[in-house]
Amino acid sequence: MVREALPGGPALRRWVRQVRAHHAQSRRAMAGEPADFWVPHVAFFRQDPHRPPDPALGAILRHVGPEDTVLDVGGGAGRFALPLALRCRQVTVVEPSPSMVEALEASRREAGINNVAVIQTTWEEAEVAPHDVVLCAHVLYGVERVDLFIKKLAGHARRRLLILMFMEAPVNAFGRAWRLVRRERRVGLPGLGLLLPVVWELGLYPDLEMVQQAPPRPFPSREAALEALRHRLYILPGSPEEARLLRLLSRLTEPADGGFRLRKVPPRWEGLLVWPPQRVSLGDNQ
Repeated sequence: MVREALPGGPALRRWVRQVRAHHAQSRRAMAGEPADFWVPHVAFFRQDPHRPPDPALGAILRHVGPEDTVLDVGGGAGRFALPLALRCRQVTVVEPSPSMVEALEASRREAGINNVAVIQTTWEEAEVAPHDVVLCAHVLYGVERVDLFIKKLAGHARRRLLILMFMEAPVNAFGRAWRLVRRERRVGLPGLGLLLPVVWELGLYPDLEMVQQAPPRPFPSREAALEALRHRLYILPGSPEEARLLRLLSRLTEPADGGFRLRKVPPRWEGLLVWPPQRVSLGDNQ
Protein backbone atom coordinates (compact mmCIF):
# COMPACT_ATOMS: atom_id res chain seq x y z
CA MET A 1 0.00 0.00 0.00
CA VAL A 2 1.47 3.34 -1.09
CA ARG A 3 1.12 6.09 1.51
CA GLU A 4 -0.21 9.41 0.22
CA ALA A 5 2.38 12.16 0.06
CA LEU A 6 1.37 15.04 2.32
CA PRO A 7 1.84 18.69 1.27
CA GLY A 8 4.32 21.24 2.54
CA GLY A 9 6.86 21.20 5.33
CA PRO A 10 6.88 19.27 8.63
CA ALA A 11 4.50 21.64 10.45
CA LEU A 12 1.90 21.60 7.66
CA ARG A 13 2.12 17.81 7.33
CA ARG A 14 1.58 17.46 11.08
CA TRP A 15 -1.41 19.82 10.85
CA VAL A 16 -2.97 17.87 7.97
CA ARG A 17 -2.49 14.50 9.71
CA GLN A 18 -4.08 15.77 12.93
CA VAL A 19 -7.10 17.33 11.21
CA ARG A 20 -7.66 14.24 9.08
CA ALA A 21 -7.45 11.93 12.10
CA HIS A 22 -9.89 14.08 14.08
CA HIS A 23 -12.43 14.18 11.25
CA ALA A 24 -12.08 10.44 10.57
CA GLN A 25 -12.78 9.67 14.24
CA SER A 26 -15.80 11.99 14.16
CA ARG A 27 -17.22 10.31 11.06
CA ARG A 28 -16.89 6.89 12.70
CA ALA A 29 -18.80 8.10 15.75
CA MET A 30 -21.63 10.04 14.10
CA ALA A 31 -24.69 8.51 12.46
CA GLY A 32 -24.63 10.34 9.14
CA GLU A 33 -23.36 13.79 8.28
CA PRO A 34 -25.52 16.58 9.77
CA ALA A 35 -26.97 19.04 7.25
CA ASP A 36 -25.86 21.97 9.44
CA PHE A 37 -23.60 21.06 12.35
CA TRP A 38 -24.02 24.46 14.03
CA VAL A 39 -27.80 24.41 14.55
CA PRO A 40 -27.60 23.46 18.28
CA HIS A 41 -24.90 26.06 18.97
CA VAL A 42 -26.36 29.21 17.42
CA ALA A 43 -27.71 30.69 20.67
CA PHE A 44 -24.33 30.18 22.33
CA PHE A 45 -22.62 32.33 19.68
CA ARG A 46 -25.10 35.21 19.48
CA GLN A 47 -23.94 38.32 21.36
CA ASP A 48 -25.17 41.90 21.68
CA PRO A 49 -23.53 44.05 18.96
CA HIS A 50 -23.68 47.07 21.31
CA ARG A 51 -21.83 45.33 24.16
CA PRO A 52 -18.68 46.97 25.58
CA PRO A 53 -15.60 45.52 23.85
CA ASP A 54 -14.19 42.41 25.51
CA PRO A 55 -10.41 41.77 25.19
CA ALA A 56 -10.75 39.93 21.86
CA LEU A 57 -13.02 42.51 20.26
CA GLY A 58 -10.88 45.32 21.65
CA ALA A 59 -7.75 43.81 20.12
CA ILE A 60 -9.43 43.58 16.71
CA LEU A 61 -10.81 47.12 16.90
CA ARG A 62 -7.31 48.55 17.37
CA HIS A 63 -6.57 47.52 13.78
CA VAL A 64 -9.80 48.76 12.16
CA GLY A 65 -10.54 52.39 11.27
CA PRO A 66 -13.87 54.16 10.64
CA GLU A 67 -13.32 54.24 6.84
CA ASP A 68 -12.20 50.62 6.54
CA THR A 69 -14.00 47.81 4.79
CA VAL A 70 -13.76 44.51 6.68
CA LEU A 71 -14.08 40.97 5.35
CA ASP A 72 -15.03 38.54 8.14
CA VAL A 73 -14.35 34.98 6.95
CA GLY A 74 -16.35 32.42 8.90
CA GLY A 75 -18.17 35.21 10.72
CA GLY A 76 -20.78 32.90 12.27
CA ALA A 77 -23.62 34.65 14.09
CA GLY A 78 -21.86 38.02 13.91
CA ARG A 79 -19.93 38.04 17.18
CA PHE A 80 -17.32 40.36 15.66
CA ALA A 81 -18.92 41.39 12.36
CA LEU A 82 -21.80 43.33 13.90
CA PRO A 83 -19.77 45.33 16.48
CA LEU A 84 -17.26 46.07 13.71
CA ALA A 85 -20.06 47.31 11.45
CA LEU A 86 -20.93 49.91 14.09
CA ARG A 87 -17.38 51.25 13.87
CA CYS A 88 -16.32 50.93 10.21
CA ARG A 89 -17.66 51.68 6.74
CA GLN A 90 -18.69 48.22 5.53
CA VAL A 91 -18.47 44.57 6.62
CA THR A 92 -18.76 41.53 4.37
CA VAL A 93 -19.30 38.17 6.03
CA VAL A 94 -18.50 34.84 4.38
CA GLU A 95 -20.29 32.07 6.30
CA PRO A 96 -21.41 28.63 5.05
CA SER A 97 -23.81 27.67 7.88
CA PRO A 98 -27.47 28.54 7.14
CA SER A 99 -28.34 28.64 10.85
CA MET A 100 -25.48 31.01 11.62
CA VAL A 101 -26.44 33.27 8.71
CA GLU A 102 -30.05 33.34 9.91
CA ALA A 103 -28.92 34.30 13.43
CA LEU A 104 -26.59 36.99 12.09
CA GLU A 105 -29.34 38.52 9.97
CA ALA A 106 -31.76 38.49 12.92
CA SER A 107 -29.22 40.23 15.17
CA ARG A 108 -28.42 42.73 12.42
CA ARG A 109 -32.07 43.66 11.98
CA GLU A 110 -32.67 43.93 15.75
CA ALA A 111 -29.66 46.24 16.09
CA GLY A 112 -30.62 48.36 13.06
CA ILE A 113 -27.30 47.68 11.31
CA ASN A 114 -27.42 48.18 7.53
CA ASN A 115 -23.79 48.05 6.39
CA VAL A 116 -23.29 44.26 6.50
CA ALA A 117 -23.37 42.02 3.43
CA VAL A 118 -23.49 38.23 3.81
CA ILE A 119 -22.20 35.64 1.36
CA GLN A 120 -23.40 32.16 2.32
CA THR A 121 -20.68 29.84 1.09
CA THR A 122 -17.38 28.33 2.13
CA TRP A 123 -14.24 30.43 1.93
CA GLU A 124 -12.75 27.97 -0.55
CA GLU A 125 -15.65 28.64 -2.94
CA ALA A 126 -16.21 32.33 -2.17
CA GLU A 127 -15.73 34.97 -4.85
CA VAL A 128 -15.31 38.33 -3.15
CA ALA A 129 -13.32 41.51 -3.74
CA PRO A 130 -10.35 42.48 -1.55
CA HIS A 131 -11.10 44.50 1.59
CA ASP A 132 -8.98 46.82 3.70
CA VAL A 133 -8.97 44.38 6.63
CA VAL A 134 -9.54 40.62 6.55
CA LEU A 135 -10.55 38.91 9.81
CA CYS A 136 -10.67 35.17 10.42
CA ALA A 137 -11.65 34.38 14.02
CA HIS A 138 -11.68 30.84 15.45
CA VAL A 139 -12.18 29.16 12.08
CA LEU A 140 -8.94 27.41 11.12
CA TYR A 141 -8.84 24.60 13.68
CA GLY A 142 -10.59 22.06 11.44
CA VAL A 143 -9.35 23.29 8.04
CA GLU A 144 -7.19 20.58 6.48
CA ARG A 145 -5.41 22.65 3.80
CA VAL A 146 -4.85 25.59 6.10
CA ASP A 147 -2.00 26.77 3.89
CA LEU A 148 -4.28 27.39 0.91
CA PHE A 149 -6.94 28.93 3.16
CA ILE A 150 -4.46 31.44 4.61
CA LYS A 151 -2.94 32.32 1.24
CA LYS A 152 -6.40 33.20 -0.03
CA LEU A 153 -7.03 35.30 3.09
CA ALA A 154 -3.76 37.17 2.55
CA GLY A 155 -4.61 37.76 -1.09
CA HIS A 156 -7.82 39.57 -0.10
CA ALA A 157 -6.29 41.93 2.50
CA ARG A 158 -5.33 45.38 1.22
CA ARG A 159 -4.09 46.71 4.56
CA ARG A 160 -4.27 44.13 7.35
CA LEU A 161 -4.88 40.42 7.91
CA LEU A 162 -6.05 39.37 11.39
CA ILE A 163 -6.33 35.76 12.58
CA LEU A 164 -7.74 35.14 16.07
CA MET A 165 -7.24 31.71 17.63
CA PHE A 166 -6.80 29.89 20.90
CA MET A 167 -3.54 28.08 21.58
CA GLU A 168 -5.68 24.94 21.96
CA ALA A 169 -8.75 24.31 19.80
CA PRO A 170 -11.95 24.87 21.83
CA VAL A 171 -13.35 21.46 20.87
CA ASN A 172 -10.45 19.84 22.71
CA ALA A 173 -12.22 20.80 25.95
CA PHE A 174 -14.54 17.83 25.27
CA GLY A 175 -11.63 15.37 25.09
CA ARG A 176 -11.99 14.13 28.68
CA ALA A 177 -15.73 13.59 28.23
CA TRP A 178 -15.09 11.70 24.98
CA ARG A 179 -12.62 9.40 26.71
CA LEU A 180 -14.93 8.66 29.65
CA VAL A 181 -18.14 8.29 27.67
CA ARG A 182 -16.94 6.77 24.39
CA ARG A 183 -14.01 4.95 26.04
CA GLU A 184 -11.36 5.96 23.55
CA ARG A 185 -8.84 8.78 23.35
CA ARG A 186 -10.13 11.77 21.42
CA VAL A 187 -7.89 13.08 18.65
CA GLY A 188 -7.71 16.83 19.22
CA LEU A 189 -7.59 19.59 16.64
CA PRO A 190 -4.55 21.87 16.23
CA GLY A 191 -4.53 25.45 17.47
CA LEU A 192 -2.43 28.58 17.34
CA GLY A 193 0.59 26.76 18.77
CA LEU A 194 0.91 24.71 15.57
CA LEU A 195 -0.38 27.40 13.20
CA LEU A 196 2.63 29.62 13.86
CA PRO A 197 5.24 27.20 12.42
CA VAL A 198 2.86 26.50 9.53
CA VAL A 199 2.71 30.17 8.51
CA TRP A 200 6.47 30.50 8.98
CA GLU A 201 6.91 27.63 6.54
CA LEU A 202 4.77 29.63 4.09
CA GLY A 203 7.13 32.60 4.37
CA LEU A 204 4.57 34.63 6.32
CA TYR A 205 5.76 36.42 9.46
CA PRO A 206 2.89 37.99 11.42
CA ASP A 207 3.08 39.79 14.72
CA LEU A 208 1.53 37.89 17.63
CA GLU A 209 -0.54 39.72 20.22
CA MET A 210 -1.60 37.61 23.20
CA VAL A 211 -5.13 38.81 23.91
CA GLN A 212 -6.23 37.08 27.09
CA GLN A 213 -6.16 33.95 29.21
CA ALA A 214 -9.70 32.97 30.09
CA PRO A 215 -11.72 29.89 31.04
CA PRO A 216 -14.16 28.53 28.46
CA ARG A 217 -17.48 30.38 28.50
CA PRO A 218 -19.99 28.49 30.70
CA PHE A 219 -23.23 27.03 29.42
CA PRO A 220 -26.36 28.78 30.73
CA SER A 221 -27.70 25.61 32.41
CA ARG A 222 -26.85 21.98 33.12
CA GLU A 223 -29.36 21.02 30.43
CA ALA A 224 -27.51 23.20 27.90
CA ALA A 225 -24.24 21.58 28.90
CA LEU A 226 -25.82 18.13 28.49
CA GLU A 227 -27.07 19.01 25.01
CA ALA A 228 -23.64 20.32 24.04
CA LEU A 229 -22.06 17.08 25.25
CA ARG A 230 -24.58 14.99 23.32
CA HIS A 231 -23.82 16.95 20.18
CA ARG A 232 -20.04 17.10 20.51
CA LEU A 233 -19.79 13.41 21.42
CA TYR A 234 -22.29 12.33 18.71
CA ILE A 235 -24.51 10.53 21.22
CA LEU A 236 -27.52 8.67 19.85
CA PRO A 237 -30.76 8.61 21.87
CA GLY A 238 -31.17 5.36 23.80
CA SER A 239 -27.59 4.27 23.15
CA PRO A 240 -25.21 2.84 25.78
CA GLU A 241 -23.17 6.03 25.37
CA GLU A 242 -26.16 8.16 26.32
CA ALA A 243 -26.75 6.11 29.47
CA ARG A 244 -23.06 6.44 30.35
CA LEU A 245 -23.15 10.20 29.72
CA LEU A 246 -26.13 10.66 32.04
CA ARG A 247 -24.39 8.66 34.78
CA LEU A 248 -21.21 10.70 34.41
CA LEU A 249 -22.78 14.14 34.01
CA SER A 250 -21.98 15.30 37.56
CA ARG A 251 -18.32 14.24 37.03
CA LEU A 252 -18.14 16.10 33.75
CA THR A 253 -19.81 19.42 34.68
CA GLU A 254 -19.83 21.85 37.59
CA PRO A 255 -21.56 25.15 38.48
CA ALA A 256 -19.74 28.28 37.29
CA ASP A 257 -20.66 31.95 36.85
CA GLY A 258 -24.41 31.39 36.97
CA GLY A 259 -24.25 28.42 34.59
CA PHE A 260 -22.34 25.18 34.16
CA ARG A 261 -18.95 24.40 32.68
CA LEU A 262 -16.94 21.30 31.89
CA ARG A 263 -14.75 20.12 34.75
CA LYS A 264 -10.95 20.01 34.52
CA VAL A 265 -10.73 22.34 31.52
CA PRO A 266 -8.00 24.91 32.20
CA PRO A 267 -8.08 28.54 31.02
CA ARG A 268 -7.01 29.03 27.41
CA TRP A 269 -4.70 31.63 25.91
CA GLU A 270 -6.13 33.51 22.97
CA GLY A 271 -3.85 35.20 20.48
CA LEU A 272 -4.20 37.53 17.49
CA LEU A 273 -1.92 37.18 14.47
CA VAL A 274 -1.46 40.50 12.66
CA TRP A 275 0.08 40.93 9.22
CA PRO A 276 1.16 44.56 8.59
CA PRO A 277 0.90 45.74 4.98
CA GLN A 278 4.51 45.01 4.03
CA ARG A 279 4.18 41.42 5.20
CA VAL A 280 0.73 40.42 3.91
CA SER A 281 1.83 39.27 0.45
CA LEU A 282 5.16 37.54 1.19
CA GLY A 283 3.58 34.11 0.88
CA ASP A 284 2.51 34.75 -2.74
CA ASN A 285 5.99 33.90 -3.96
CA GLN A 286 6.23 30.58 -2.12
